[in-house]
Amino acid sequence: MVQTQKQIVEKAFRKLIRRGVVSESMLTPSTVTDQDVDEFERTFDVRLPDLFRAFLKAYSYDFTVMCAPVPLDGMEHSEPESEKGLCWIELISLPRQEPLRNLYAGMESFRRICTDRELINLKLDCVRNLVPIGEWDGPLCIDLNQTDIRGDDPSTWQICRFDETVFDWKAAGYIDGNGRAAGERKFPDFKALLDVYFCGKYDKAYERQLRACGEEMPDYSFYVQMRR
Repeated sequence: MVQTQKQIVEKAFRKLIRRGVVSESMLTPSTVTDQDVDEFERTFDVRLPDLFRAFLKAYSYDFTVMCAPVPLDGMEHSEPESEKGLCWIELISLPRQEPLRNLYAGMESFRRICTDRELINLKLDCVRNLVPIGEWDGPLCIDLNQTDIRGDDPSTWQICRFDETVFDWKAAGYIDGNGRAAGERKFPDFKALLDVYFCGKYDKAYERQLRACGEEMPDYSFYVQMRR
């Protein structure tokens, strides 16, 4: 049976609870409506992926920093025998009061920094279709220019990051052949990110790796940090 976007998001949050990463009390049904998301899209002249729209409308939460086991050589190396390690990211929080305020603030800050002549110094068109959704040692973004996504071809992936210590994006290879900012490709799409950080795609492989090394099993309740 084909799952709807809402069902995919609901399953991801349920898995996050069952893994012991969060408790139900840490989640509150969201008050975000389609009209709220439409207003965000009009404000910034973007069209968010349907799955991310469903995510914004699902739950409010105050945790921001999350970790999960990932292949240390990158998501393109997901073979069972590949070494796994914990990787922390900061995902945008969606508080109960004004749940989209951090999404707005992140978008405004990202565009301001990218177009500042003293910083990144790009034209707005170069970054117009990048939507920051968190941090991974720098902005973690959905690249809306990427629509033909193929799991076996990282160059087509939609979730990318930009190193916070790099200001010459052209020299860093962050600008593609069309003059648009592209960054380092990290996940095929937002569902792939949910599969890893919410559903625990590599939990079992990481536990096997720890067991083989005689190390303790992870305490999943430490896999999130709350907003202070």
